Amino acid sequence: MPVFPSRDWAESAMALVNADPETIAAGRGWRGDFGLVIEAEAGKLDVHFVAWVRPEQGRVAELRVLADPDDLDEFEPAYRIRAPYSVWKGLLLGSVDPVEAILKRRLRVDGDVQPILERMRYKDIAARVLARLETRFIDE
Repeated sequence: MPVFPSRDWAESAMALVNADPETIAAGRGWRGDFGLVIEAEAGKLDVHFVAWVRPEQGRVAELRVLADPDDLDEFEPAYRIRAPYSVWKGLLLGSVDPVEAILKRRLRVDGDVQPILERMRYKDIAARVLARLETRFIDE
């Protein structure tokens, strides 16, 4: 069972997303890559977890786990999304709504947020796919 957050978890999630026809259909036409930062929190996550994701044709074409948030500068992602570990965990568990998290700035998005909000109608697809990934959270 992969630990969240980790390279193993990210690669397992990518494999599930890339194998799901509904997710692929929902992602078609998307433009822009993502820099994701799961911020460290005392007693929960000791160091930031950072990943760069490049979608293409509804699939995750490339995933890189990086050592530091500043490493994202090399990629110049269209979107940088960051939040404390507990917010990301809540998103995965379904206790945090992604739209509400963006609007309340619990999930901080650098980049044009409008296309992300327009695609939120697909959030249930993502939740369904990621729910199939058995996850052990690092703070449990």
